[in-house]
Amino acid sequence: MLIIFLGLYSCDNTESFTFEKQNFTVDTLLDCKNVDCVSLEINLLKIVDDNPIAVTINKEIENAACSILNIGEDASEPTLKEAISQFNSSYQNISEEFPEEIIPYEATIDCELSFRCQSLLSVLMDSYIFTGGAHGNSTVSYLNIDTKTGKQFSNSALFKNYDEFEDYAEKIFRTQYKIPEDESINSTGFFFENDTYSLPSTIGFTDKEVVLYYNQYEINSYAEGPIELKLNKEEVASFFAVAIQ
Repeated sequence: MLIIFLGLYSCDNTESFTFEKQNFTVDTLLDCKNVDCVSLEINLLKIVDDNPIAVTINKEIENAACSILNIGEDASEPTLKEAISQFNSSYQNISEEFPEEIIPYEATIDCELSFRCQSLLSVLMDSYIFTGGAHGNSTVSYLNIDTKTGKQFSNSALFKNYDEFEDYAEKIFRTQYKIPEDESINSTGFFFENDTYSLPSTIGFTDKEVVLYYNQYEINSYAEGPIELKLNKEEVASFFAVAIQ
């Protein structure tokens, strides 16, 4: 395992975390000697501590990985091993039904620390899932975690006024993608719901930027790829209810 030492040195730092990078593969968790298994590699961050906050943060990260694997609704708090096992079983079941047609499922998930502050951890998760069809699905997500509780911030909780920031972001979006103010937000080919601009579900942070990330299919076609809007943190810090600098 790769050990990453992380000090939360900004925002009037008073504490630190030590992270390790954990690697999971099907071969290390399941018996695939005599059966065909999925292709899978998952790299997750984990805090090396057993205090309640660290345990909660680690579970938030694990739950996000489980959600990406889409293990279903029958397990409210699954372990990653259970998620991997079910993902593999799903492939094996359909492979038995259509042995000549099915291509092995694939899953890769990589987890990195994008930003750290005394009050906030922003964890980037980059994933690729293939379960058949013309192509797989690549997704980027951010977990914005409250270091006081270990739980994720909802997007709305990040802001003093969500609607005001959304209005601000729309102006930047229109400028970047050359959409006139007096025309529909979808006039150049985007497909925002109800023809109304909205923030993405994926909002993250780096040391210098706020990242608004629209995954494939969210506001445009797969062929067009994801849309990423990067805002200077110094220019937008006043919109946020949490310290981001």
